[in-house]
Amino acid sequence: MELTPALTLASPGTDQFSPARLLRTARLFASDPALPSLVDPDDEEARWVELDSSPEIQIWLLSWPAGTHNDWHDHGESVGAFQVISGTLLEQTSRNHRREFRTLIAGEGRSFEQNHLHHLANVRAGTALSVHVYAPRLTTTTRYEITPTGLQSVAADKAELDW
Repeated sequence: MELTPALTLASPGTDQFSPARLLRTARLFASDPALPSLVDPDDEEARWVELDSSPEIQIWLLSWPAGTHNDWHDHGESVGAFQVISGTLLEQTSRNHRREFRTLIAGEGRSFEQNHLHHLANVRAGTALSVHVYAPRLTTTTRYEITPTGLQSVAADKAELDW
């Protein structure tokens, strides 16, 4: 009987950071009970704290006071994931000129492929917290605006978490 090599969990290259693996990484970081102490829950502006990074991966903690949101944007060539730690986030995506809405509560997350286009907002009272993971590290994003003909690209930027 001939034995076949065992499959490994880690593949070389970009498979190492598949969206599913990034979501598991986001969940792992989100389980740290010390994360809420890294931001001021009474701050009225959104904040972000880089938790870890390398050329291959980047991990952020974001705080979302009530009513804060980011612009429509993509993540360039990065795949990614995010996990809600506390509060509720509303994610809007666009598919075939139709907007889709997804509500994510504490303990929920999602992953996405390259060029994922979305908008996130805290539409509830209180500050929401979330962990975001990108691979490779986020280097460029494109911002979009809503027009009568759909979402249109308005600017490609060097990636910075600035709303």
